[in-house]
Amino acid sequence: MNSDRIAFGDDGLTRVAVIFTRPDGIISSFSHAAERLLGVTAETVVGHLTPAAFHDPLELDARRRTIVAQVGTVIEDPFGVIVGLVSLGQMVEEEWTYIDGTGCRIPVRLFVSALPDKRGNIVGYCFVVKDRRGQLQAEALLQRQAKLLDLANDAILVRDLVSDTITYWNEGAVRLYGWTSGEALGAYIHEFLHTTFPCPLEEIKREFLQAGLWRGELVHRTRAGRTITVSSRWTLLRDSSGVPSGSLELNTDITEQKRTQEALTHAHEELEARVLERTAALREANERLRILSRRLMEIQESERRAIARDLHDEIGQALTAIKLNLREIRTVPGSEAVENQIVDSLEILGQVLQRVRSLALDLRPSLLDELGLGPALRWYVGRQAERAGWEALVSVEALTSRPSPEVEIACFRLTQEALTNVARHSQASKVEVRLERAHQELTLVIRDNGIGFDLEMVRAGARAGTSVGLSGMEERVQLAGGTVTITSAPAAGTEIRASFPLAAASESSREDLQ
Repeated sequence: MNSDRIAFGDDGLTRVAVIFTRPDGIISSFSHAAERLLGVTAETVVGHLTPAAFHDPLELDARRRTIVAQVGTVIEDPFGVIVGLVSLGQMVEEEWTYIDGTGCRIPVRLFVSALPDKRGNIVGYCFVVKDRRGQLQAEALLQRQAKLLDLANDAILVRDLVSDTITYWNEGAVRLYGWTSGEALGAYIHEFLHTTFPCPLEEIKREFLQAGLWRGELVHRTRAGRTITVSSRWTLLRDSSGVPSGSLELNTDITEQKRTQEALTHAHEELEARVLERTAALREANERLRILSRRLMEIQESERRAIARDLHDEIGQALTAIKLNLREIRTVPGSEAVENQIVDSLEILGQVLQRVRSLALDLRPSLLDELGLGPALRWYVGRQAERAGWEALVSVEALTSRPSPEVEIACFRLTQEALTNVARHSQASKVEVRLERAHQELTLVIRDNGIGFDLEMVRAGARAGTSVGLSGMEERVQLAGGTVTITSAPAAGTEIRASFPLAAASESSREDLQ
């Protein structure tokens, strides 16, 4: 037989073989399990061989030397070495290596007992041979798994489900908590680690048994007295009968992560508070700016009205008086010598009076205060169209009540600024102005068929401070409570659409602007 080969069963099952021998060791009975285990038939061994035929010769020799050292007796017979320590009433249990019929080595646990007759004499021996291959494989697997668990950075431990005592404690647990495996095994886990649970322990246990797993955060205390927070994952372990027997727990230290998270949360909350403060301050500043801008426009309109009144009433009347005096001078005898100068002066005075009237109307047309927005728009658009040579279309829907003074002024000034831009830049031949009311909203639309412009480029200029026309229009409309949309593209004309919520005009607001 080749004693250098060793075999391990694939299924890992324990197989028990029974062999009976005579007193001299010759096999007298060889069970079917022995045949399967050793790969020989009973016919080939019964009455011919002793069990020593299946033993590793090197082990037999080593055992012989051990017996000599223990009892001082030299045993040459190999079978005698096997049963040398066996006596009546005393079974010997030892581990041996058997070699089967193919030369494969089989680790076994051997139980040998002497068989007595009625007078107490040994008439034979009983060999019970238990295959250890499955056991060794399982032990090797457990050792490999234990080594892998020890390599893990996380703390891995097993606790008994009934007593809550620790039954396994890996190297990761040693590193995390500071206690050795010998110190931790058998300890009541929750007192040992001073565990603080996120909710009552009984609730956690009930959920764990129902689901077979649990995940949460626990607070533990290490051997050094340091308090740590761990992310704990529990998995229910069952015995061979399927009955819950333990809990495999994986604990990851998240103390620094929690501290970082708390610091970030605090910083975020502080940042949000600051943003809210700055936002409130900015909102307050914007509100103050809006009020100041509105007041500035009110003052501007008031000044325009006053200047227009002075131009019309005082300067206009003074110029008219001068004109009348010049006409009177023409009737004085002897004035023929200065007739040409008087005529030139009268002509100049006529031009100055016309210019003064135009300035007064541009500053504040009396039609806007006396007749309202619709007539003022018709007059102004017609006047500008006549000057610029446009084809003008004005459509004003009849209003049952006048808008507020703020809305009237915003619409009129928006029209002024828009038509001024059309005259300067658009090269338009047609202009359309519509004023209409729908659903408690007043809408003013100004459209031309000019060359248009790049809206984004103009807005970029406004942000850079090189062009403020559009932003001025938008601000004026917004201060009156409205919204404005400007649509334009090169060679596609321009449309300005402003909408204002309608509200009954208050007498107080009208008085403020008059």
